[in-house]
Amino acid sequence: MIYLKLSIRNARRSFINYLLYVVTMTVLLAIIEVSNCITIIGESAGFQVFSLPLLIAAIQIVLVGYIDLFLLKQRAKEFASYLLLGMEKKRLTRLFLCEVLLIGFCCYIAGTTIGFSIYGFWYFREPLHEMKHCGFLYGKSMFYTFLFFCLIETVCTFRMKQRLNKLQIRELMYERNRNQGVKNIGNYKKWGAIFLLCFVCFIGCICGIVFLPEVYIVYPVSVTAIPLLISVFAFYKWVFGCLYAYRRMKPVKIYQKNRLYITANVTSNFKTAAMVHAVFCICFLFSGASFVTGMLILQPEFQLFDTAMRQWMGTSQISICIVFLVIYFSILSLQQMIEIRQNLKSNQIMRCMGKSDKQMARLVNQQIAMKLSAPMLMALLIILFCVPLLNVKMNFILPASLNNILLKLTGEFGACIAVFYSCYFGIVSAMSRRYIYPSD
Repeated sequence: MIYLKLSIRNARRSFINYLLYVVTMTVLLAIIEVSNCITIIGESAGFQVFSLPLLIAAIQIVLVGYIDLFLLKQRAKEFASYLLLGMEKKRLTRLFLCEVLLIGFCCYIAGTTIGFSIYGFWYFREPLHEMKHCGFLYGKSMFYTFLFFCLIETVCTFRMKQRLNKLQIRELMYERNRNQGVKNIGNYKKWGAIFLLCFVCFIGCICGIVFLPEVYIVYPVSVTAIPLLISVFAFYKWVFGCLYAYRRMKPVKIYQKNRLYITANVTSNFKTAAMVHAVFCICFLFSGASFVTGMLILQPEFQLFDTAMRQWMGTSQISICIVFLVIYFSILSLQQMIEIRQNLKSNQIMRCMGKSDKQMARLVNQQIAMKLSAPMLMALLIILFCVPLLNVKMNFILPASLNNILLKLTGEFGACIAVFYSCYFGIVSAMSRRYIYPSD
């Protein structure tokens, strides 16, 4: 009971620090809830879609793990003070983990409610296969989501407990401001070679899908995901490692304009940033794949399924695409707002050094634009190489009325991204003004 009261009090005091965690957990649990509803309906309709919630859970474990590290940095000095006052490390660990689990459970309740509401809005207007028992579906999907929630919390709690047990008071005092570095700054070259090798293998698999006879297509299809995922992670390890090495070498050009400030901001925690950008890039690719698949299924010429099943599956894919985009832009926007708030003192120093408010606003807008678009870089590279090749294959398979449909749908997805990007950029830019203009 004491732990519960302390956890509630600390959670209230640190609500701003937990905001990113709350939004991430709630939105992703809502997606898992929607996915579980689709899984249950899919079982009754004769097809399986259980891999989607598993994929989302894996992504969530990675993201929540890094958000937990962010929370630890934000609360590091507070924890050090507790230890100096005589609190045992085991008790402190239990207190922090109790806070995280309590907030996580609230996110679970909110996420399942939001997710089932979204699902009901789309699908219960026309019940599919006589699935009329809303309470039964909600209870079963909520139970499935709870199992995934337990898996996520167990893995993340175990990792955080290990990290807390290893930290000493001195490390906690400096944990928030500690940057990530490497002993050998030339490691980025190794990641560059891995990226190049895996990306060539990935393009080779795509070429095999396009040009090999149909009897052999199953082989490149079965292994395409492996070089794709490795190339994405290696790409961002290479890019951020290269920027870190560039900063450490201190060339003359880095001191011109705002390059030093921007480079330092990007590379201060480059290992974490590389991993998070890779995960967001994968989310972006899945969003694009869901959009194209959904729009293709909804085409009248697409006759693989009956009309009801085609409309249901197409709408499901587009819904998943929208939710992935909301995750992508919402979390990146929240991260950027937190960073702007943390850099308030740096902005004040730069203003004292002669930067005007307009120059500061322009600099902040550059950071916002970079952070929102950085995970798209590798995705754009993949799209530019793969879409034209796959479009050739689809022209042979689909009816003549659907020629170049993949290029058209990719263009529509790009327009959708432009709308989301403009909206979120405007929101974050407007919210950041109070940290730029002192009079506001």
